Amino acid sequence: MATKKTANKKTTKKAPVKKTAAKTKATPKAKAQPKKTSKRTPLPTPHSLLPTPNAQLLAHYAKLPEIKRPPNTPFIPQQTITEVTLLLAQAKEKLEEYAAHLRALDRKRLNKIGVKREGFAQRAFRLAMDNPEFLPNYLTRVRYIDDYDHYVLMQTAVDEDKQVTELLRNLNSENEDVFYTDGLDYYASVKEAAKRRVDASEALYEDLSPFFKHKKAPNAPETKKEQLRDIKGYVKGTKEGIAVIENIKPRMQSGVHKVIDEQFKDTERFRNTEQGEINE
Repeated sequence: MATKKTANKKTTKKAPVKKTAAKTKATPKAKAQPKKTSKRTPLPTPHSLLPTPNAQLLAHYAKLPEIKRPPNTPFIPQQTITEVTLLLAQAKEKLEEYAAHLRALDRKRLNKIGVKREGFAQRAFRLAMDNPEFLPNYLTRVRYIDDYDHYVLMQTAVDEDKQVTELLRNLNSENEDVFYTDGLDYYASVKEAAKRRVDASEALYEDLSPFFKHKKAPNAPETKKEQLRDIKGYVKGTKEGIAVIENIKPRMQSGVHKVIDEQFKDTERFRNTEQGEINE
């Protein structure tokens, strides 16, 4: 009977082995979890020619929050852009043979056709075709028709050019916005890294920060905001100076509105020698 009890004890010890086996089988599920949580966009792999960033900088980028940007229009394939550029270059070469190299004064002297003038020109051409006996001697009917046909063809080409120019400008404005926003995002990241004393980030920040600094001219007059800031400083006692405000509503004579703002600095105590006295 004692041997049977020991056999039962051994069987009870084998039960945990099955549990461990079940745990080992569940390990593939634990490996599959990172696939579900990998919603964040991974860091871009550095180009082979660029230096690899250090671990501290990568950790800093990983902590930054994701910036939500509006969805951009799909990028045009490079092959399409090159084809359009080649077509425009071919059109330019063909037109250069017949182009009239005009100056700004020449363009002003030439007559331009707008909505009203186009209506007049169309009406005059129709009447001339119906009544050719009133045409001048130097303007024949055949020449008038040729000029009209050439005008219609040029207008269609100009209209197509305007539409193509509008499309190119819209696409270019979107690409400029995206490209400039990328630069701002990079500058914000470098600025934050410089605040946290990340290695090799202060040099980048010093290189990009001058683009956002606006220097005021030394002889520029004070703005209203600066005058109000000085007056508030005088009232609070944080600045030294005199503020004189005079405003008279116009009645029989012209009104007067004066603002005198004099700020005293530590380097200049007395504006005139007659008003200051020094006792030794």
